[in-house]
Amino acid sequence: MLRWIVILVGVVILMTVAGVFYVVPETDQIILTQFGKPVGNPVTTAGLKMKVPFIQEVNRIPKRILPWDGPTAEMPTRDKLYIVVDAFGRWKISDSLKFFLRLRDPRSAQSRLDDILGSEMRNTIARHDLVEVVRTTKDRKPAKDATIVEGAPGGYLPPIRLG
Repeated sequence: MLRWIVILVGVVILMTVAGVFYVVPETDQIILTQFGKPVGNPVTTAGLKMKVPFIQEVNRIPKRILPWDGPTAEMPTRDKLYIVVDAFGRWKISDSLKFFLRLRDPRSAQSRLDDILGSEMRNTIARHDLVEVVRTTKDRKPAKDATIVEGAPGGYLPPIRLG
């Protein structure tokens, strides 16, 4: 019986000691929460750290540059021509405490980025003609095709005003 008590006490001590320590990798920053509320400043230095076991929880927030890859979508331009747009972006969390308080994790931030950037991209594409959206420079001159008759519908390219 004494043997089982010693084993049980050893397991409880081991669980307590294991719950006290946590590791902060170079690529993450940690926000400790106590009963769901952030405690103290974010931990940004890598290494072995301590916390209160069973009360404080470790929340990992990435430090590196994160990708955003928007869904491929077909969008109309101002001149009612449809183009397929595949957008991407890169972003980084600059204020981890504010990020944690508002979004909690990168997955919810990705969802928010999908909503905001997707709608802004659609609005921007819809405000411009195709020739303004798809081009290399503002002052390029459209080449004239000798086979197109002047005045024929679709026989000209509109001048480029924006870019």
